[in-house]
Amino acid sequence: MAGSSKQKKKLAVKMAMYFAELGYVCTPREFSRNNEARPELVKSSTIKKIFGSWSMMTKYTRSFCPELMQGLTNEKPKAVDPLVELQAKTAKAENEGDDGEDI
Repeated sequence: MAGSSKQKKKLAVKMAMYFAELGYVCTPREFSRNNEARPELVKSSTIKKIFGSWSMMTKYTRSFCPELMQGLTNEKPKAVDPLVELQAKTAKAENEGDDGEDI
């Protein structure tokens, strides 16, 4: 049984905010495991009851809240170690030379 339009809209806004905080659209398994950051009283079974499936929820959420879902992908962003990034910038600066060439 699918949920009402009001239930879908309310849950779509909650999920859009959740995805925006994460920075990507997670899988149902990741959603189930993330108990602390997950919206209150929302479980995978709740999503299935209201939307029918996870994919229907993501499609509806993308169309109902496009401003929140803009630019979000299905891939988890890679965490970059700040030390590695700083070393890469330093190595590039050393290659530029003292006379200001290649800047």
